[in-house]
Amino acid sequence: MCLGMPGSVVEPVDLLRQRMLVDVQGQHQHVSAAMLIGDAAGLPQIGDWVLVHMGFALSRMDESEARSVLDSLDLLNAMYADKREVSAPGGGPDRV
Repeated sequence: MCLGMPGSVVEPVDLLRQRMLVDVQGQHQHVSAAMLIGDAAGLPQIGDWVLVHMGFALSRMDESEARSVLDSLDLLNAMYADKREVSAPGGGPDRV
């Protein structure tokens, strides 16, 4: 299963290349804004949140929705971290 990740725009859209720089959980990624160009809301600005999947910004999201998704993913990661440690061969932590 593939998940889109919320990211915050840190550099504005370069119209020529249709790309922007987005912070996704502390990692800066160059992301295509092609799917958002022509959006009635205009181009994303610094601080706006977008849903990123496979190098494309698929849609905009508000900050509360983005934080809710990130909190849920953190909770899932914490739940499965315990299971990975228990089920790892040799008793050590499982490397995913």
